[in-house]
Amino acid sequence: MKNYSIIKLSTMWSTNGLKNDVERLLNQKNAQGYEIVSVAFGVNLWWMPTAFITIRK
Repeated sequence: MKNYSIIKLSTMWSTNGLKNDVERLLNQKNAQGYEIVSVAFGVNLWWMPTAFITIRK
């Protein structure tokens, strides 16, 4: 059985910073043996850029 996790990252300042944070997290989780299922970008209720990352092991 595979366990799924959803990680949420947000930023108030820079979409470029969010992209870099997501890329860093993806590389870290991949090195730890996680499979990256999906990455989605959007905004939250306060219009802050947000990323949702689904991983499984």
